Amino acid sequence: MRFLGIVAACAVLAGCAASKQEVVTRLGDQYIGQNIDRLVVQFGPPTSTFKMNSGQSSYVWQLSSVTDIETDRGWGTASTRYCKVSVITSPTGVVQQLNTEDSNAGYGLGGVVGMYGSICGQRLGMKPQS
Repeated sequence: MRFLGIVAACAVLAGCAASKQEVVTRLGDQYIGQNIDRLVVQFGPPTSTFKMNSGQSSYVWQLSSVTDIETDRGWGTASTRYCKVSVITSPTGVVQQLNTEDSNAGYGLGGVVGMYGSICGQRLGMKPQS
């Protein structure tokens, strides 16, 4: 019976947030070809910027940094989860590339295969597409 409860919980968690690839695709559809100002309006000032020799610029937003602590029978573990959005723009400020990075989306085998969805998907409120 306990096993069925665990399986049901995993199925619910898997449906909570979009996968990393879905998040990258949706953000790319929204922002690639647009001026970087649209991302600044959406996410606020970037965490870091860098002007490259080519004239392009790199922008990074760290959208979420949450430390979770779980305890069980007197011991505990902590993990920090975050979502980073990295963007490369043309010299005129047009978004050319966009990527995301999730840290510690989950642990165990479920986390490795992305069963819990993307931290960026959770942070941005993106549900999986059916």
